[in-house]
Amino acid sequence: MAEQVTISVRELVAYVYRGGSIDNRFRSSTALTEGTAIHQEVQSTYKENDKKETFLEYLYQEDGMDIKIQGRCDGILETKDGPVIDEIKSTARELDEITETTHPVYWAQAKGYAYMYAEQEGLEEIQVQLTYVQKKSKEKKRLRQKFSFQDLELFLKYTMKEYSSYARVLLHIREQKQKSVPDLSFPFSEYRKGQRKLAGSVYRTIEEKRNLFAQAPTGIGKTISTLFPAIKAMAVDQVDRIYYLTAKTVTRATAEEALGLMEDKGLSLRSVTLTAKDKICFKEETICQPDYCEFADGYYDKINGALTDILWNETRLTRSVIEAYARKHKVCPFEFSLDLTNVADVVIGDYNYIFDPRVSLKRLLPEYKKRTALLIDEAHNLVERAREMFSASIRMNDFAVIADIWHGAEHPLNKAASAIYKDLKNLSEQGEKDFVLEEIPGELEESLERFIETAEVELQESTEYDQSEELLELYFSVQNFLKIIPLADDHYRFTASKSGREFTLKLFCMDPSHVLEKTAKSFRSSVFFSATLSPFGYYKDMLGGKKDDYILKLPSPYDSSQIDVMVTPLSTRYKNREETAENLAHSLYQQVTENPGNHLFFFPSYHYLELVYNHFRNYEDITTIVQEQGMDEIRRDEFLAQFVSGGNLAGFAVLGGVFSEGVDLRGDRLNGVAVVGIGLAPRSFEKELIKEYFSNRGRNGYDYAYVYPGMNKVLQAGGRLIRSETDYGSIQLIDDRFLSPKYQSLFPEDWGNYRIKK
Repeated sequence: MAEQVTISVRELVAYVYRGGSIDNRFRSSTALTEGTAIHQEVQSTYKENDKKETFLEYLYQEDGMDIKIQGRCDGILETKDGPVIDEIKSTARELDEITETTHPVYWAQAKGYAYMYAEQEGLEEIQVQLTYVQKKSKEKKRLRQKFSFQDLELFLKYTMKEYSSYARVLLHIREQKQKSVPDLSFPFSEYRKGQRKLAGSVYRTIEEKRNLFAQAPTGIGKTISTLFPAIKAMAVDQVDRIYYLTAKTVTRATAEEALGLMEDKGLSLRSVTLTAKDKICFKEETICQPDYCEFADGYYDKINGALTDILWNETRLTRSVIEAYARKHKVCPFEFSLDLTNVADVVIGDYNYIFDPRVSLKRLLPEYKKRTALLIDEAHNLVERAREMFSASIRMNDFAVIADIWHGAEHPLNKAASAIYKDLKNLSEQGEKDFVLEEIPGELEESLERFIETAEVELQESTEYDQSEELLELYFSVQNFLKIIPLADDHYRFTASKSGREFTLKLFCMDPSHVLEKTAKSFRSSVFFSATLSPFGYYKDMLGGKKDDYILKLPSPYDSSQIDVMVTPLSTRYKNREETAENLAHSLYQQVTENPGNHLFFFPSYHYLELVYNHFRNYEDITTIVQEQGMDEIRRDEFLAQFVSGGNLAGFAVLGGVFSEGVDLRGDRLNGVAVVGIGLAPRSFEKELIKEYFSNRGRNGYDYAYVYPGMNKVLQAGGRLIRSETDYGSIQLIDDRFLSPKYQSLFPEDWGNYRIKK
């Protein structure tokens, strides 16, 4: 039996007939919504016998390979001259600029449908029509051509010849995966305590199309215990792809290492790691235009060769591998990595590629999502990240700046920006400093929409890549605001904030659970896992969990004797910090002298860190290193590199910062941790809104807003210490509130045998 590849008509012709350069001069981001509405409007004018959204498919066979081509045709019109295939396209261009040679990909798509319909109906000839609709004027232009069946047959043969080499690469990849996945064994000689249970739960969850919330303490090996069973589940029908999502670069590297271990055991599949555009860009400035960037110039003429090359020769498509092939083929590394997600079996990247409504991967169509499993690492981080993703704000003075730049009283941009400034000025007079609005006024929403239309005209007419940054940034801020408005229900508050002459209006998402649940629902399965999903009910609630979701809470795989936990009942409250700082520094010094080696001390703020550090540095026999604000990746790596085995170093860092999560200092590289304070965020207007919101819903609002997120930072920082079966060390928890029942109920089991340090 021949091997089979399935591809849509749109994907097929885009692969074969695309050409040209990446040119990210401004384009309207309303195209997709408008395009759908325009399709529906044109289809509503069809006659009774005309067909719309007609599914067509055809099986192309060649040298032991079957390629199933399928797609949904916009329209099949019945005319006195025979059937007409109608392909509808919306455009921002003026219609008189469009000719029969303007869009070869569009014609190819329509001809693909025409061939399949003519072959199905036994037609000797058929007409093909492109219906263009101008987005603003809604005027229509129809271009029509007639093709014989022989013409279309030659067209299809040429198209398939151009595509077949790539199809063979896809079949080669699939064959390797299908052969290696069933025989794949766990890459270690034995499972750690709890590891088999976690792996089995993940496999069962994906097999049954369910969701899982798992707390797996540090040391179990969460990454391999989720990736391995998810890959094994690919042998189950309808599991094609895994997205491994995480908040930090270091945990993406751990996922890459896990795939390497399985590859050593015989696994052969393709994984791609996504890196942010500004980090992977080869140019000094991220300007995606052919006259500035040679990697954007001719991208679509070169990309097919690059894809075939890398997919045939590589398996783990990490940042360095992607960069090497991007330079070889002179293509943009960021767009290259996104194109690779269409083929990769495992995609490793940030949460936003799936959950952020503004930047999520639009190429992940609904039919692909149903065959995709999500593995969400460090899931505790997703709560606050989701709040940010689903919130949006606009600032009054930004509109004043635009009105000033386009200062002519009759200029449309001046009028549009001034109208919004006036609307926001009126809102600012409704309260003092921080307050809540009952609704977003309809006239403001209309003004924002007019601003978008006016800004689009100005930005599209600009041909320079030094377009007004102020206008471009404000355009996207307004666009984001308008995208979030339809999501804003009773999980939101409309907040207003005044600071001096500035006024900010925000759509504030207090409870992201409903949007997270809706997003996860479209995928086959989602596994939310972390070392610290405590308390369990809070995180399941906040991450959109449902009653029928699986839950798993595993004990630590390590012996509690590996950790010496001390509670120092010293007040770290803001009002007491000055008077207790010297005693606190002495307690830290005692920890270092009683347990020689490297230690990391975590503080709730840089200011508090500096206060205590100024006392601690009087102990000249201890080498110290201090986290700086705004450290880049190089400086962060240099900081961690100083924690060497056999050292005697005291590191001062910020709780909840880059060094309190995802850092893996094994063995003698870290011998002790101290956490100063209970991690409470300062009281704020937004935190108080969250507190009120959950209190009104029968939860403990104070705990939801302050205690649980704060304690999670404490648990994460403490988790830096014991990373393997051979690690030993001390944890000092400095705050008298750690002795209260509320906080002790949140301690992990292996912290239960703490001692009180006087």
